Amino acid sequence: MFAIAGDLEAGFNHLCPLEQAAGMDAVKIRKEYGTSLALLGSLDKRELAKGKAEIERELLRQVPFLLETGGYIPTIDHAIPPDVSYGNFLYYLEFKRQLVEGRPGA
Repeated sequence: MFAIAGDLEAGFNHLCPLEQAAGMDAVKIRKEYGTSLALLGSLDKRELAKGKAEIERELLRQVPFLLETGGYIPTIDHAIPPDVSYGNFLYYLEFKRQLVEGRPGA
């Protein structure tokens, strides 16, 4: 997966951004490289334009596992696209907050 092994050897300790459209998936990276890298992003910005069900599915696919393994900051993978409605963006923020606050140990 990209040049992550070389980055680790060079002393890198985190990855950002993790853009889905470029094939960067935080869950796959965490499973392959463990907790040797802190991760930021990976929530597909394109899903925010689709609707609540898609937003929930995208967050549930990644956030619980990555928070449980540690060293992860849940956020979208790039800037917010212009086709994301304000309502969808607020829903994304609220649903993410609920996931983060509702996890054990929080």
